[in-house]
Amino acid sequence: MISAVPCAHSVPFYDLAVAAGNFSELQQSDTLQYIDVEERYQDPQRYFDCKVVGESMNKIIPNGSICLFERYQGGSRNGLICLVESSSFEDRDFGANYTIKEYSSKKTITEEGWQHQEIILLPKSTDDSYSPIILKDEETVDLQVIGVFRQVL
Repeated sequence: MISAVPCAHSVPFYDLAVAAGNFSELQQSDTLQYIDVEERYQDPQRYFDCKVVGESMNKIIPNGSICLFERYQGGSRNGLICLVESSSFEDRDFGANYTIKEYSSKKTITEEGWQHQEIILLPKSTDDSYSPIILKDEETVDLQVIGVFRQVL
């Protein structure tokens, strides 16, 4: 159930399909809605929901599904389905700088630490027309992992 009022068993719902600003601005929105979730996910500081539009992940997430995400807090993302934001691409389904794909990266390690050499965002679709999004070098700098997919609601 979607509601305009938060309650103890709900988490925020963000409509990325109509998002004009960045994710931080969405979190400040006056029109924020909430969705009831099962008890183990009832932490609005940790979890949120988004409607997923498009066919690029249809093997895992059907078009139009509302999905539960856990806010990304750090650590390896390789092999995880992630909601990401970047000005380096525009997703053909969302029509915005957000996409949901399987995350993969290659890193370079130097004496100063490590940096991304390449980030690959892989579609999981029955439609072969979807290609991976490949970000290299400076294109990787503004990529932000917002959340990790947990389940379709």
